[in-house]
Amino acid sequence: MPRQPLTIAAVAAAVLAALMITVAARNGSPFAIDSTLNDWAVDHRTPAWTTTFKAITNTGSGPPAMVLGAIVGALALPRRWWLGAVVGLGTLWVGMFFRWLLVNWLGRPRPPMADWLTHPDNPSMPSGHAATSGMIAIGFALVLSRHAPRAIAYAIPAVWLVLVGISRVYLGVHWPTDIIAGWLYATAYTALVLPPLANALAKVRGYDTGDRKRES
Repeated sequence: MPRQPLTIAAVAAAVLAALMITVAARNGSPFAIDSTLNDWAVDHRTPAWTTTFKAITNTGSGPPAMVLGAIVGALALPRRWWLGAVVGLGTLWVGMFFRWLLVNWLGRPRPPMADWLTHPDNPSMPSGHAATSGMIAIGFALVLSRHAPRAIAYAIPAVWLVLVGISRVYLGVHWPTDIIAGWLYATAYTALVLPPLANALAKVRGYDTGDRKRES
């Protein structure tokens, strides 16, 4: 594996570990920036924004996220899209599983229930929506960069990723540092897993090319 992805994975994992250890040492209590941004979001809610962010947050987890993960895999291996979809979905599920282990190990409490506009499960850090949307967004960016300018390929998934993160804070179910932890987790996981996976898929695409040449 090239050194750069390993370096990215190591740095993201180290920052995530430092953040989670600090939170654990504080017994899960929010940082000042957490409380400030949470209070600001609660004070600036409107019916229109609530409807909008509820719709956005639904794309970052559950069936919509599973579909997006499968689409990323299918786009990565278009001639065997069904295999790519299975690989994409499986990779996402594995990432979600390890995130679940982390969130239950730390057990950080969520913001006060009185602030919730939806009903989440499990503890708070790392955010599942942030981690899941992060894994999907990075996968989409890498796939799209093969067919479009990098600025466009990276910007579209990034905007969605940020909006999902904001939606979780707006809806009162995550502290901002939970979102950051989710993004760090997604960065570390994808930097570690996607390069060897991409190499394996490239070999499959190579076999397809060889088969077509022999048939011609």
